[in-house]
Amino acid sequence: MEKERGYNMQIPEIQITKSWRKSISMSFDTQGVLQVRAPKFMLSGQIDNFLLKNSAWIDKNFQKITQRIKNKKKYLLWRELQNLETISDLEQYFKQEAKKYIIPRCNELAQKYWFTHAWIRITSAATRWGSCSSKKTLNFSYRLVMSPVECIDYVIIHELCHLRQMNHSTKFWKEVFSIMPSYKIYENHLKNEGWKYTL
Repeated sequence: MEKERGYNMQIPEIQITKSWRKSISMSFDTQGVLQVRAPKFMLSGQIDNFLLKNSAWIDKNFQKITQRIKNKKKYLLWRELQNLETISDLEQYFKQEAKKYIIPRCNELAQKYWFTHAWIRITSAATRWGSCSSKKTLNFSYRLVMSPVECIDYVIIHELCHLRQMNHSTKFWKEVFSIMPSYKIYENHLKNEGWKYTL
């Protein structure tokens, strides 16, 4: 992964990742960093030209995301939190809150719907709300505890269903639906509003 080396734009950071892909693309992450994904064979000059050609889009969207970050609030179970300046380690604080809520809730739902799992771990994952390993370990990002309780239930149920279906087949989604018929509402909320639940 390379860092930006002198593009004449008003953005704090550009991250360039090269891989075996056919075309170049870009998007801002939740921290306002422009993530550029380029083919391995693409030269630095070609990337420069791509960025300059799209400078209007970059400037417009950078303004939006920096304003969003500036106005971003902190939540716990979707309740807005105040006076967090007294907490020296916010990530550790939210991890502890996630352990207190998510682990007991996961155990409760597992027992209710007859799922058998191994460990439950709270992680610092930035791109996944949850995951399920082949050894039946369930992982949940601490960020999930910032979202509404219904969203937490959805992610827990989603991962519990992976204990029986390690895929996203029709059978898997039918099982999710059988437990939570309204799951789409909470899935869409996390897709559209999930950017709020970061530090």
